[in-house]
Amino acid sequence: MIKLFRKIRYELLESNKIGKYLKYAFGEIILVVIGILIAIQINNSNQKRLNQEALEGYLNSIAQNLESDLRRAERINKTRLELFPRVYFVNRRMVPDYYQIASEVYGMDISFEDRYSVENIDFMARAINDSWSLLYLTPNLSGFESLKSSGFLSQLQGTDLEILLFDYYNQVDELIIFENNYNDGLKSSFEDFANAGLEGTFAFFSPGTQDWRSEFGERFPGLMDEIIQHPTLIPVFRWNFDIIIKYENLILTGRALHQMIVSRSKNFTPDIKKSLEAVHDEYGDRPYPKIMRNGVTTSGNSYGVASAQGNKGVNIQFLDSLTAVQFYPQAWGVYYSYVGDGVIDPNRIRDFSSFDTLRIKMRGTEGGEAIQIALKDKSNPTDGSETKVPLTLTKEWKNYNIPLASFAPTKIEELFIVTSIIVENKALTVEIKDIEYR
Repeated sequence: MIKLFRKIRYELLESNKIGKYLKYAFGEIILVVIGILIAIQINNSNQKRLNQEALEGYLNSIAQNLESDLRRAERINKTRLELFPRVYFVNRRMVPDYYQIASEVYGMDISFEDRYSVENIDFMARAINDSWSLLYLTPNLSGFESLKSSGFLSQLQGTDLEILLFDYYNQVDELIIFENNYNDGLKSSFEDFANAGLEGTFAFFSPGTQDWRSEFGERFPGLMDEIIQHPTLIPVFRWNFDIIIKYENLILTGRALHQMIVSRSKNFTPDIKKSLEAVHDEYGDRPYPKIMRNGVTTSGNSYGVASAQGNKGVNIQFLDSLTAVQFYPQAWGVYYSYVGDGVIDPNRIRDFSSFDTLRIKMRGTEGGEAIQIALKDKSNPTDGSETKVPLTLTKEWKNYNIPLASFAPTKIEELFIVTSIIVENKALTVEIKDIEYR
């Protein structure tokens, strides 16, 4: 081909056809330029393909890391959701009101003296010992670290995938710090307890192995009380529900990130956006929607009772994974959850207007119990005039979904009592497992 071009140029010059020669030369230059541009385009396309393949390789590694990390995070969170109620139940099993409700409502043949039974001490010892079994999330960061050092992260700049990547791994860093601090407290609790040298410790953690009552005699109850009330156990009993929220957020964010990677999507789809709406912003204005989990009131909320008998006509007891509220016969009695810790304050409010529904998972111990549900904003008087929604309970667990519009004119954006259960002129017991805004 080159020889042919040379022959053409030579013949044009020999025949003294300068004009044609220049036109031909110009055309040849254009052909060369076009060839070069095509070669550059092909090279760029090949490089872009190679870069994309490399990026997908790093993202696939991250997806594999996510799969294993999320499985472990889910196991840890599930363990804590089961453990925290058990730990909470330890103290409840040491008060007279627990045995009262167990006898009066559930027909159990036990009394306050049974708090020192083998079964009771075994339950408490196992719960405390399980709390000392430290749990750590050890995420695999290799995929993300490799991506950051590769230079290919720039290909994601400005995309939703980049935002979610950094959001997820920032949550990982924050959770690891929180987890380490929490476990350090438990580790110190175990070491301090072990060094305290409390008499009866072996008996406490080995119930049923021998007749400890015979060995310690009248000192046995006092020794058990000293162990349960020892200050070294404070970190065990003061577990932090915030760690559950952090794990929930991490799992939701991680699942969305994994879905984006495997679907090769760089921007949020409607499904991804919807799933991420459930991630709770701990620093935002939208309140955490779960007021009670497995019978335990969550962080930032408290509970109380009121009644026509000066607050003595309602017995609240936590029973393993539910809260039982026993109402005695009187003109009225109420169990309520309110915003904040400590003394109730009508000026301490939260805005729940971004939710549509109040969901309460509960049941009656007999079935057919008539109750009322109410909310209070800061302007509601304390005379019982707030809007009430009547419910009739079944004996089986059921989710009762109440539209927030049903509580009008209560101002949902200014709530300080986020749930209340009211009973009038009846004796009954209600069991509550979960309270959640949706």
